[in-house]
Order: sequence, then C-alpha cells, then structure tokens
Amino acid sequence: MRLIFATNNMHKMSEIRDILGDKYKDVLYSMLDLDIHIDPEETGKSFVENANIKANALYQELESKNMLIEGDFIIADDTGLCIDYLDGAPGIMSARYMGKETNQDDKNSKILELMKDIKDDERTAHFITNLSVIEVLNIIDNKPKRLNFEGKIEGYIAKTIEKKDGFGYDPIFAVGDPSDIAIGKVKTYSNMGVKEKNKISHRAIALNNFVQYLENNHNI
Repeated sequence: MRLIFATNNMHKMSEIRDILGDKYKDVLYSMLDLDIHIDPEETGKSFVENANIKANALYQELESKNMLIEGDFIIADDTGLCIDYLDGAPGIMSARYMGKETNQDDKNSKILELMKDIKDDERTAHFITNLSVIEVLNIIDNKPKRLNFEGKIEGYIAKTIEKKDGFGYDPIFAVGDPSDIAIGKVKTYSNMGVKEKNKISHRAIALNNFVQYLENNHNI
C-alpha cells in the first residue's frame, strides 16, 4: 500500500506526516518523492470538484508512466478559508487569492485591512478541507474506487497577524469564539503550535475520516 499525495508543498506534507503518525510514515509519498511534476488547473466550482481534479490528474499521470500499483491510494485535497463577512471569500480561491504569485503575508494583511473596522462577533470564518481519494483496486480492469472525505473547523479572523508556526492563513485564523478577542485570548493556528493544530485542524479531521475508512475496510 502507498498513500500518494498530489502535492509538492512540503509544509502540507509535514502536516500530513505528523497527523498520520508513525503507523503510516513508510507508505507516505508526495509527488516530489516520485519525481512527478504536474500542476492541473483548478477549474472546479467547489472544494470537492477541485480536489477531484487534482486526484484525477495525478492518477492519470501515474497511469501513463506505468507507476500505479494495486493497493495504491491517490490522494488530493482542496482546502480554503471561508470568511462570512467576505461572503465566503477567499474560499476555493484561497491559494490564488490576489493572484497565485502574491506573497502570503500580503494576502493576510489585505484580509485584515478589509476587516479592520468589523465587530468581533462579525469576524466568523471556517476552514474546510475536502480530500479526494482514488483507490487502485485492479490494474487490469482499470476501475478505481473514488471517495471523498471532509474536514471543517469553525473559528474567526484575528485582528493582527500572529505568526510563530504554521503557513498560509494560519497566522490570522483563530479557533474559539470571537469574544476571545476582547479578553486577549486569541489563539490562531500559528500561535497554538504545530502539534496542537494537527490534533484539531480541518485537515486532521479529513485525514482521520480517511484513516477510519482504511481501518474499517482494510484491516489496517
């Protein structure tokens, strides 16, 4: 069995490895590990559609290079920050917000600027991950099994960038209630630390749902 993730983002792979733990460490692969270099266009209108696009692209690339093995799981995720005040933005455009080449600190600063005068109780947001999984059942008949798993966590947008650990929107997304702002107990993904984040995050929830499927259906 191999768990092959459709990413070359080492921050993301580090989180995945930490979440899945030692039990799966020897079967985890990124595209970089397999010398795969693809970047499919995310044309979907939902997290599910974009996750499926990325998983399908990796599956087809591995198939074209005769690199698929029965028992493989080809996995892609689409993840985004959805801010209620911004009508769900950046949402599925989270990675491409303000342009794909825009520095992440600039993206975070822009969001804080847009929300600088917004009341604490109106700063609500959620992070969501959709995990698309293609299970390679039989190379000969070429009929893989396709599954999706979701993880979601509610929170709010902090008023300042809290950057210690983490990446992406971690420095501005806080877990808890917006009322924490008034009492100085803001806890962003970044300042809660990697280990704590990886126990509760949207990605952890999605991955743990996938692991539950593995353990229930494959006696792992």
